[in-house]
Order: sequence, then C-alpha cells, then structure tokens
Amino acid sequence: MPELPEVESVRRGLVAAQLRTPVRSLWRSPARLRIGKHWAEENLGCLQGAMPGEVGRRGKYILWSFTGEDGAALGLVIHLGMSGRCGIASAEQARVLHTHLALGFADGRELRLVDPRRFGGLRAGPLDQLYATPPIAELGPEPLETGFSGAVLEQALGGSSRPIRDALLDQSAVAGLGNIYAVEALFLAGIHPQLEARRLHRSAWDRLAVAVVTVLRQGIENGGTTLKDFRNVVGEVGRNQDDLKVYGRAGEPCPRCGAPLAGFVSGGRSGAFCPKDQPRPRTRLLR
Repeated sequence: MPELPEVESVRRGLVAAQLRTPVRSLWRSPARLRIGKHWAEENLGCLQGAMPGEVGRRGKYILWSFTGEDGAALGLVIHLGMSGRCGIASAEQARVLHTHLALGFADGRELRLVDPRRFGGLRAGPLDQLYATPPIAELGPEPLETGFSGAVLEQALGGSSRPIRDALLDQSAVAGLGNIYAVEALFLAGIHPQLEARRLHRSAWDRLAVAVVTVLRQGIENGGTTLKDFRNVVGEVGRNQDDLKVYGRAGEPCPRCGAPLAGFVSGGRSGAFCPKDQPRPRTRLLR
C-alpha cells in the first residue's frame, strides 16, 4: 500500500503537470470502490467547472484544492488504497483496464485513477468540510512538519500495550507511516519491533522520531518504494526498494552487523529485524 513517500511522489507529479484550466468533463466507472463508509458519497459532480489549485497531501491522502464556478472553496481527496495509480493522459488516449476516474480539464488532459483492487477512494466537497470530517480529521501529526518529536510520539503511544511496530501504524498517532517505513525506522533506531510501546524510555522515543523522519525523507528522495504496484504520475517505479535495510530481507545478513535478519508477523503484517542490533530488552524500559 502506498505510504507517505509514495503519495508525496504522486503529489509532486501532479504539481509538475501544471493542470491550470477548469474541469470540463467527469467520467466515473460504474464499479464501486471498496474503501468504507466515509467514502460512500463521492460527490464528484461538484467539481464540474471548477478551477484546480494547490495539490496538497495529508498523511496517505492527496488533498487537491479547487475553486468552484461560484467561488466556493472545494477539494478532492484521493486515496490510492493498495493498488491505485494516478496518471495524466490526453482525452484521446484509450482508458486502460481498471480506470475508475477520468477528470477532464479544458486543456484536453485528464487525471485518471486506475485501481485494479479497488481499495482506493474518492471524495469531493467543500474544502473545510473535508478537513473537518473523517478520514482527514482523524489523522495525527505530520512527521515531516516542524514540531514532530519523540515527545509527540510518546504522548500518543507511550501508554499502549501494542507492539511498537503495530502502534506506529496508527494513523491518529502519526499520519502517513505504514509498515515498510515503520520497520525501517525501528531498525535505524535499534528498537525491537515487537516490544510493547509502553516500555520505551524517552531516549528511545527520541531516536525513533529521528529515524522515522530519516526513512521517510529517504523514501521521498528515492521516489517511493515499488514492491509491486506503485507507479508515479508518469508511470515510473520508485527506487527506494533498493535501499531498504531490513524490510522484506528476512534471512539475509544484517547490513550493520552481518547477523541473519529475523522475520515476524504481527497484526497481519510481516516485517524483519536484526536480533543482535534490535534486542528485546530485559529491563522494564528501553534506555
């Protein structure tokens, strides 16, 4: 599933496309997306005639601002789900299989959402309403914004009995972080992924916050991680999979000490860690 770096790569691609003419057409496939109750009313029709503005991101969501014909501040939320891809095509180009949205602009180009597994989501409406309601309203702090720290993480997760890897996936605690980057951050911070979150000491939270920012920035610089489906706006794969230290590498030598990496499964998601560099502590708190 695309995480913060992948979604940020898509956002930057949409910005680079310079879509600056009004919406002139809207095609939506009859196939419903599967994302859940917050996405039942897509309300895409409100974008007819609207002028595109800033392309933003909140966590794993694209949040695109529009100005309606009546001057109203509108927005479009795009969730890529597990296999969603956004691309720009000319209106004359044939739509590929599993295209679910073609948003046409006056310059003859279209934004297209392709999602074979249909776990993505689309929702449009008044911009302030999109910010004030789920899923956007339920998101925690952005890890790449000023103010994110170990203290912020500790306040959100320090009382949790969940394994720290699982706790980090809580989008109300830290927006945009998913399994790949959580596993990589825990390796960088030297923290066992199955240690209960409440056992971490402040110094461990501080290391973890720094590690989260580091791996996310690396992922963005590398254009995201492509393990299977992810492509950016121009159809290119990411490069970050080549720089992953532990994720997907169980049984391989640790890049730091050479010991075999161990695999684990928790909460239905797999990961890997180094038993030597990420030992499970015997004391109550990890210092």
